[in-house]
Amino acid sequence: MKHKTAATLFFLAMVLVHSPPGGSVAEADSTVQEMQTVTVFSYHAGPGYSRQTARALALYGATHQAVLLTADHLAGRGLLKDYGDRKMEIFCLVADELQYRIINESFSEKSRVATIKIESSVSLKDFVRAEIRDAAFEKEELKFSLQEEMEPVVPPTIAPAQELSRAYRYIRNHHWRMAIIYLDHLERKYPHWGSLFLAKAMAYLGMHEIDRAMSALTSACYLGNQEACLRMNELDPSD
Repeated sequence: MKHKTAATLFFLAMVLVHSPPGGSVAEADSTVQEMQTVTVFSYHAGPGYSRQTARALALYGATHQAVLLTADHLAGRGLLKDYGDRKMEIFCLVADELQYRIINESFSEKSRVATIKIESSVSLKDFVRAEIRDAAFEKEELKFSLQEEMEPVVPPTIAPAQELSRAYRYIRNHHWRMAIIYLDHLERKYPHWGSLFLAKAMAYLGMHEIDRAMSALTSACYLGNQEACLRMNELDPSD
């Protein structure tokens, strides 16, 4: 990469979990099982990025961190189901519709870093809604023609969470080549997005193309995706 970009993340969680008086966690209604978080995400935009795109990816980072924190908390209490290989696509969709309040945000023209700090509340109900949306999107995508799959149309609308969710559905269904083609199109829209390169690495791994997977993981890690850094270490035979 000619331009060094990095997504730097930092998050602080403030937990407030509500349970009904006198009720056990198992008996608690799902609508009141929630976690309030404060998350901060900074995104370093690459050359040619619009301020709007940089802000959208910073916001995705903050909302996605809130989803991950809540999922870990609820799963630890035995409240959240194991989504298995659907986890990534569903978590993207939870982030996509997450209700939040922006505490502060900034964009540095000099360093081209967009930073957003949000307060949000994530509940079990959000995961259920995302699961329903995920099934609906998959049903819709089954109707796509082969031409639409091989030459996907990526609308100009900035919708990173929803778009990444589609890529993960291709990956789950072992449509590796479709996933790569779709992600290649998305990369023109989001050329310096670490989460995109992580998804691409997973598609390459599905095709057993280890060298390409490592290259995608390297890009994702370089762009600040910590999960990609961990996966690199797992794949590196020298470790």
